[in-house]
Amino acid sequence: MLVSIITPVFNMSATLRRAHQSVLRQAGKWEHIIVDDGSTDATPLVMAGLAKDPRVICTHTANRGTGAAHNTGLDLATGDFIAFLDADDEYLPNHLSSHLAAAAAHPEVDIFWGGLEVVADSPDDLLAPDVAAGFGFLSIHDCVTQGTLFVRRRVFETVRFSEDRALPWHDYDFVRRAESQFQVMRLYEPTYRYYRNTASSTVDRQKATWPLYRPVGLAG
Repeated sequence: MLVSIITPVFNMSATLRRAHQSVLRQAGKWEHIIVDDGSTDATPLVMAGLAKDPRVICTHTANRGTGAAHNTGLDLATGDFIAFLDADDEYLPNHLSSHLAAAAAHPEVDIFWGGLEVVADSPDDLLAPDVAAGFGFLSIHDCVTQGTLFVRRRVFETVRFSEDRALPWHDYDFVRRAESQFQVMRLYEPTYRYYRNTASSTVDRQKATWPLYRPVGLAG
């Protein structure tokens, strides 16, 4: 089985090589699709070096946001399964093999997610906005995290990522829309190293203005 790994990247030249090195440690057949979303740093130079490997597919687009970058990667993907890897995170060595085993054991399931090893500087880094509730916080381990998604290719024939740049949670939004048509399973084995102590964090930006409680009068 071929797995297409999609990495959108914007100004991540400092960590992109590390992310790709974790792909090189994976067993099985894979292709790594790196989508440069209009970077202005040295990211294109890093990508040029990685593209010497024929298993690496690189493309460059105007800056259109995370959702559009993911969909660009999907247009290039040829794998039976689609996996994702953020440019500032890493796969643990058994990431793909573990997910392929889960997919073989559960042919009825189309979307798998979960299983984090979190690198954090403080206990607060382990909390994320509770998007489903619309207020408050929950453990980052209980959140749908983009990099842990492992999806059968057929799902993307029906459901794609939103390209709304105002939407901060493209991963949660995708699963929320897909779960009405496809079966979803959470995995617990930590196979994805999630760096929460990075300088540019969508989670941290959203936490700064996230409501701590449900406002009075808001219908359930």
